[in-house]
Formats: sequence, structure tokens, C-alpha cells
Amino acid sequence: MNCTKRFGMALALAASVFGGAVEAATLLPEEQIDLILNMPVTYGDDLEMRMRENGDFAVTDLDGNGRIELLFLQETKHGVPEEAEQGNENVRSAWQHIASIPVSRKLYAYEISENGKRLDPVGIVFTDDEIDPNLKYLNLAYRDTKRNITYYSVSTLTRVGDAGYRVSIQNVSLQNGALQIQTIASEFGNYGIYAEQGTPEAVFDHAVDRYGNALTQGALSSVAMDYAAGCEERFDARILWHPVQALRESKIQPNGMKSLMLNSWEGFSLTPQKS
Repeated sequence: MNCTKRFGMALALAASVFGGAVEAATLLPEEQIDLILNMPVTYGDDLEMRMRENGDFAVTDLDGNGRIELLFLQETKHGVPEEAEQGNENVRSAWQHIASIPVSRKLYAYEISENGKRLDPVGIVFTDDEIDPNLKYLNLAYRDTKRNITYYSVSTLTRVGDAGYRVSIQNVSLQNGALQIQTIASEFGNYGIYAEQGTPEAVFDHAVDRYGNALTQGALSSVAMDYAAGCEERFDARILWHPVQALRESKIQPNGMKSLMLNSWEGFSLTPQKS
């Protein structure tokens, strides 16, 4: 159990001992999930739309304020080009790999309100390129203890054109009810297709930092670590995603939705890195 979850339990215990009004942050995650599943807004137009669409969902507490978030990540992909379908089986297989890379994605987030009576939409703020991060691929997390902000380092792969690609190194943080998205470096290239083997390989073209300055491919891998150098705490981060379809299907099982959301919550973790 990570420190955020233990803290939530301690607050809930204190509330039960001393009485008084119970704010959302004092409730256990299980109780907050009960609130989500019983709030009218949960079945409102916006969230109901997320439930009808395909994609993945996760339960988190990215800012560590004790109020859980419900995240949805939806991706759009392009199929195999028609001309590639006419190639041999290996070539088709290679293009199927490329077709599995999203051409775009959309991130939606909701958070329990302070009074525990609403599930509020979380704003998405881009400080530069409007590229929704792929929060399935967290490299690390680090905390600025002076400002009490936790940043998550994310590597986002996006298909560009037929066989081009972009890897965006991004910092994501939840601050004052909004997800702040900053792209700190980007790599560009394409996938070379070798006809006989039918194997796609990433062919590097160029990389730049957030100011447009050129980077070598080797320097790109250290950008996130360099960016985190001034922060006092570093963590291995994990978010456990499940298909939205599984959440829809779980409705027919007693407490099915709650169990699936709890499972996602239990898979969310920040593990301190050893110095």
C-alpha cells in the first residue's frame, strides 16, 4: 500500500473519532467509488458518453489530495494502407504493427469534489503542443516538495501520416483541478519496411527540445531525468488501466463496477526510488 492510500485511511479514522463534517478527502477510496456510482452526475450526459465509447479507464489520485480521479483514454487508429494489403504476409503483418499506433488520442478526467457531492470534470491545459499524453506509459514521477506538485513523465508515441512517427516526452501534473500538459522534447522519424522480412524498424530523423533546439537521439533519453534534477523525491509510477467495455459489462454483476474500479485503484502506485 502506498503512502497516499495510508494517508486516506488515517484521515477517515480521524473523522470517525472526532466527528464533524466529512470531506471527500477523509473518505476511503472504496467509499469514494460508492459515491461515484451513486451520484446522479455519474449517469449524466458527459460521463455517460465516456461510458458508451471505447477506450480505457483508470482510477488514480495524481495530486495526492485524497480525492480520487476517474480517467478515460480514447485512441484513434488508421488501418493498413490498401497497397500494403497486396504484399506478402510478412509485409501485411509489418503494416498491421504500424496500424496499431494511434494517430490521435483524447484524455478525459473527473475528480471527486471537496464536499463529496459531485464528480467534477478536470480541465486539460496544454502549455505548448496539444498532444494528449498516453498515460499508459509512465517513465517516472517526481515531486517538487516546496510547491507540493507531483509530475509524471510520459512517453507518447503517435503515428504521423502513413509510416511516420513522433515520440513526445511530456510532463503531466494535476494542479488546482486541471491537468497541466507540457511537451519537453520530441523525436521524429518513420518506420522502414523491409519487404523480404516484412519487419518495421524505427528510422530516426531528428529530435528537438521544447524550444526547438536540436537534440541527438541519445540525449533525448536523458531529457526527463535532467528536467527532474531539481526535485527532491522520485518515484516509479504505475497506473492500472482497464477497457471501458469491461466496465460496461461489469454492470450486470453484483458490485461489478465497484470491484473493477477498486482493482484499478489498487494498481495505482508511487514507489520511492532508492538514492
